[in-house]
Amino acid sequence: MNQLTLEFVDDAISLSGLTGTRLKCDVIGTYYPFWWKITSGGKRANYQWNTAIVELNAATGEVYIKDTGETILGSAGHALDLKINHFGDEELLTENLKIVLVEEDNDCYDHLKRVIRRRWPEVPLDIIEGSTSENTSNIYLFNDTLEDALLKIDELELGNAIFYFDPLLSVTWDAIEKVAKSRMETPFETRTEFIIFLFTSDWFLGRNDFEALPCSPDEKTWTEGQRKSVLEADSLFGDQEWRKDILCEKPIEIKEEILLELYKKRLQRWFRYVLPMPFNPKKNQIFHLILCSNYEAGVNRTKNAYASKTLNPPYKPDNNQAYRNFIFHHPETGQYVTGRRKPLMWKLLWKIIKSHEEGICDCYCKDFREYTASLELISRTLEWLRSKGYLEDFEVKDAWGSSLHRYVLNWNSIRQKLRVDPPPRLTPLSPDEFNKTDMGKVVELIKKWKQVLAKKRG
Repeated sequence: MNQLTLEFVDDAISLSGLTGTRLKCDVIGTYYPFWWKITSGGKRANYQWNTAIVELNAATGEVYIKDTGETILGSAGHALDLKINHFGDEELLTENLKIVLVEEDNDCYDHLKRVIRRRWPEVPLDIIEGSTSENTSNIYLFNDTLEDALLKIDELELGNAIFYFDPLLSVTWDAIEKVAKSRMETPFETRTEFIIFLFTSDWFLGRNDFEALPCSPDEKTWTEGQRKSVLEADSLFGDQEWRKDILCEKPIEIKEEILLELYKKRLQRWFRYVLPMPFNPKKNQIFHLILCSNYEAGVNRTKNAYASKTLNPPYKPDNNQAYRNFIFHHPETGQYVTGRRKPLMWKLLWKIIKSHEEGICDCYCKDFREYTASLELISRTLEWLRSKGYLEDFEVKDAWGSSLHRYVLNWNSIRQKLRVDPPPRLTPLSPDEFNKTDMGKVVELIKKWKQVLAKKRG
């Protein structure tokens, strides 16, 4: 990918965008502890299950926000903070949590080491940089290319792991598939999650020396810079199939949606749920943080947390009215229950509506086990829902070539029969909207305070 010029303030990488970088770091900082508390087995297991946070583009661990002049923890910093500040805490035992930090850029790597030395002096740098076989700290630091680092990571017993791909512009599809293949041997295992950073609008607006994609598939009309950008997009998607849909004269907003949809479909070969969370750091600029998971509750919790931080309304369809509509259309389902209990058909359908990203499901979804342990009964119920029009076949084939039947909600039928609308699309928090939030008001106070302080010094 074309290299961008990096700027540093002290040891922090310098970036702008309160509604971009700062908000992104806030989302990651909220998600890491939530994810770890679940995947480590929780309090009942004394947090002893092996877990790992793998930062494949760790940067410096700190971010300097130009708009406010503040230095905050980056995602790698949040990972280290979770590990170190809770290590030995009798309530949150993190000794079995591995933190793997990979940074190829030498300048970033040197700053990262200085951040670790300053913020967490108890971390032994010589050990975490050394041989993995002799490292007993469960913190690993690699100044390697992604390919070389992945070879070393394969030697570690990670357990439940989250991999964060946070490149300056995009990650290659080869890297995505390499990690996915090494981690998921059977369809939709729940021990692996990805978070992927995608600079969506840059493909169409350009940035610095990176030229926007051309508006024609005719290679003869491309500049040399556009040719390089097309090849980078080939690496992003892992093929050239995307070209016929994106290299066209459609409005940029439409092409951004197409790009995101095509990328999601590739990720859905490996993951049940792909949640793109949009960010709007400045006018017309959009990037996405994409959570890829096979665990319903984690995705739903993350989506709700993002919505609360970005002024997106919560999704609250009327359960009681929808259930009355369901029974009206299917009174025969009442014979399977007594009293105030509800039939399994309804329970699974409502679970999919409320908690499954894009309404995608299959018989192995873990949250269905709340209602029955019978895989056969779940399969029959899903097929019943399909026969009644609530579900339809999900057309994306999985990466294993399995015969697993995947379904997706048929929202036309749900609207018609249940009078339930789908959840609204997530929209990014714009810089103007940010000023309405509590954080925005605090930031404005900080700016005014700095102005007053500057005047006094003057």
